[in-house]
Amino acid sequence: MTTRARPVAPRPLDVDQARIARAGDRSVLFDDPGSPWLVRVWVGIDRRGRRYISRLRVDSRPGHPPISAARLARLPTSQLLHVASAQLAAARPDGHPNEAWYRMLATPLPRGQRSWGDDHWDRVLVVHQWATDTGRPGGGAQAVADLWGVSVNPTVYRWLAQARSRQGS
Repeated sequence: MTTRARPVAPRPLDVDQARIARAGDRSVLFDDPGSPWLVRVWVGIDRRGRRYISRLRVDSRPGHPPISAARLARLPTSQLLHVASAQLAAARPDGHPNEAWYRMLATPLPRGQRSWGDDHWDRVLVVHQWATDTGRPGGGAQAVADLWGVSVNPTVYRWLAQARSRQGS
């Protein structure tokens, strides 16, 4: 007995194709012309300085299928957080020099990938060196933790050790 496979639904939002705009209320709007949705993200900062999605609004475009739990689960939330944080950091006049550019280097682990690629380890070292050279508050390890949204101990220290060992080989 054979069964017919259901067609795979298109991705609800492709951040790489989306027009991205900051709004006045500290939110970022993602408008992908090929997507059935408009997505708006608000970013908060916790006591440790890490960013998180504090609010998410998804509007279905007229004539498209309704929003379902299965479709909503396919939203690339880590990528949305990363891009929205970079957009909002670029708008801050009190930000550290070039932080928005370095924040864009801190890309999240691609969907479906189990381990980081070689370019990740290079980016970790570049961000660490930039933060150390410019005197960013908290230093290089804290910059890596802030930009990738991970903890300093043990994650950042492990990443730095691995990045340095790869650099030497």
